[in-house]
Amino acid sequence: MPSTILDNVKGSDLPRVWADRMNVITDKTYTVIIQPQEERQSLQRIMSKISRNAKIRGITPDILESILGKEVSRVL
Repeated sequence: MPSTILDNVKGSDLPRVWADRMNVITDKTYTVIIQPQEERQSLQRIMSKISRNAKIRGITPDILESILGKEVSRVL
């Protein structure tokens, strides 16, 4: 299930439980993002996945350095 984004939601239109929990100001507008927990990943997990995929595809630190023009050996 993809994330749902609701723009320009008045604080007074939010459920009372949410408003109390987040100290919502009733006359201000907010952006609400609803995202299933399993879709949320930490940056470390995302970077690990990218690193694994790069290694599978044969991207070595030397190749990456030649592409980026920077020293990246410490990162991988």
